[in-house]
Amino acid sequence: MTGTSLVRLGGRPDRSSSVAMLSQTMEATWSIALFEHLDAALTDPSSTMAGQEMISYSPNAWMISQKDFPLLLDEFRTRFDEFRAKWAQRFATEELHRVLLQAGWILQDGDGWYFSFKGTSQEIRNLYFSTIHMLVGDSEKLLVMMSSRVLHLQERLCKVWYKESAIDAISKILPSMEASFHEQEDQYIARLRASLAEIAFKRFSLAFKSRGKVRHFATSLACVRAVGSTWNRSGAYENAFLAFTDDFCDYACGLTLLVGEWYRDKWSLYLRGFSRGQLDLFGRSVSPLHTKPVE
Repeated sequence: MTGTSLVRLGGRPDRSSSVAMLSQTMEATWSIALFEHLDAALTDPSSTMAGQEMISYSPNAWMISQKDFPLLLDEFRTRFDEFRAKWAQRFATEELHRVLLQAGWILQDGDGWYFSFKGTSQEIRNLYFSTIHMLVGDSEKLLVMMSSRVLHLQERLCKVWYKESAIDAISKILPSMEASFHEQEDQYIARLRASLAEIAFKRFSLAFKSRGKVRHFATSLACVRAVGSTWNRSGAYENAFLAFTDDFCDYACGLTLLVGEWYRDKWSLYLRGFSRGQLDLFGRSVSPLHTKPVE
């Protein structure tokens, strides 16, 4: 996207198609500003020949991003370690036993203790909301917190970047393009947040969709350990809810850190700017020599 390569690879994306696809996700106001800056640069070609080699490079914003993003990611790794430990305690067998017994999910008859569950959709929802729902809600809060923190950092970077590097039409092109995607970024984060609950409920439901013969156990604790057993097929966990919690924490932590890492990588790319040798990005024609494949 930022230059012409002498190497022609068969799988290389078509630049025009890629730009067209990107343009459809741009916020309208910023896409107009971007067009005006591009038009101004093409109208005055001499302006692209003077000035520093790196265009839209912001050394101070770069230093902020290189310092603050790693700190933020380390902070949220620690937060998720604490999150995992907290929910491992809440789903300890004794605590889970108390919750299921009080809610009437674990009952006793002449054959022993059994899980009182017929597998209806309403029962699945009731059991989910009395157990896993709060775990998911807490993970959503961490994802929202990460999103809020990276957007606040992004706002700081934008202010420094615009002030330091957006000084003429050419140097305003990259900041305009970056700003035009903010709305889509917000929508994508909202979809990621919603996916946490969707995935958790789907995996939870699958453990209770099929209903076989009712199993009886000698003790209520043994019965509790067997609830949701498909999550703990290897028997590595004391109860199945601990297995579910561990897997979900892996996913939620990975998704949350993905948001921070994506913004880190995004700003590592943008704040470098681009060199004057890459100005064919703005529509310069390519010589026939450059279209010849390398043997």
